[in-house]
Formats: sequence, C-alpha cells, structure tokens
Amino acid sequence: MPNKVVTFGEIMLRLAPPGFLRIAQTQTFDVEFGGGEANVAVSLAGFGEHATFVTRLPNNDLGDKCIGVLRMHNVDTSEIARGGERIGIYFLEAGAAQRGSKVIYDRANSSAATIQRGMVDWTKIFDGADWFHWTGITPAISASAADVCLEAAQAARKAGLTVSCDLNYRAKLWKWGKPAGEVMQELVSLADVAIGNEEDAEK
Repeated sequence: MPNKVVTFGEIMLRLAPPGFLRIAQTQTFDVEFGGGEANVAVSLAGFGEHATFVTRLPNNDLGDKCIGVLRMHNVDTSEIARGGERIGIYFLEAGAAQRGSKVIYDRANSSAATIQRGMVDWTKIFDGADWFHWTGITPAISASAADVCLEAAQAARKAGLTVSCDLNYRAKLWKWGKPAGEVMQELVSLADVAIGNEEDAEK
C-alpha cells in the first residue's frame, strides 16, 4: 500500500512570456500553475504515492481549473479549502545566456495568504497519513499562513507523522512584520527532516 504524504502551501497561477521573451516584449503569456509544495505532491503522485495537497483557493473558475490540473497528476485535492478573493499570481521571465530569470509576485491577500486557523481539519487529514511536508515559503507569505503552518505541524507531530520542511528562504516574501529567523525557529523545531543550504540556514 502506498504511503500517504500530505503537503501544505500556496499554489499560484504562473504567467510566463513564451520562449525567452522579456515581459516588456511579450503580448501573450503561457498559463500554468505552480508552487513548491504542490510540485512535491505532483512528483510523489507520479511515483505512485498517495499525495494529498492542502491549500486554500478561491471559489471561482481559476480555483476550479487549478484543482483540475492537480487531479490530472493524480494528486488528492479533496482537502483543499475554498474561499477568499483571489488566487496568487507570479510572472516568470525565463533567463537566457548571461541574463538571469526574473520573478514578479502578485500574491497579496490571496486565498492562501488569508487562510486562518480552523479552516482546515488537520485531524481528519492526517488520519492514516505517514508524512507531512511544508516549506519556508508558506510562513513567509503572511502572519495567518505562518500560524496555520504551525497549527498543521503541531497536529502532524501529535498524530505521529514524520514532518519535513524545505527551508527555502525567499527574501522577497518576508514582508509582513516578523523576521524569518524568529518565525522559523519554532516551526523547524517540529520537523524531523530539514532541507536547505547555507543561505537558508543563515537567514
């Protein structure tokens, strides 16, 4: 029987100019969905694991489309909360030669950023699960997302799951008040496995 892995975070609408065009040059954008925790769920589902992705999406056509894409990859979307005003968006300008890639975020007040404690039934979600995974992106997007991430990690520990975190420090995201080190210390203390590099650990 496959393991049941639960991941939690924000999935966003990704808009990218075709090919290696710059944002200033393009008149069209390719549309995809992406997010660190969702990508882990998709990868695990591809290996035959039972991967459940938890997030919050608006109750509109964009939210429906996003769920449909996840289901195409055999990700369990049954625990996704619906509500809020909008899906987060990011614009990706692919790098070419010496020019690096560029990302512009438009995710303020997204459904995931405005999630609150009690919107997700973690006891139900973790029933029969083996592993819980989150990344440092989630607590970076808002105070309430950080609070729900802590709620989830505490519930996972109580349920006896293995907890993993990808530190994934993103300086552009930590804008809501508290510094990353202060928020992440308690969260990482609940993890059995931490993934990161020297910069992640330092920041």
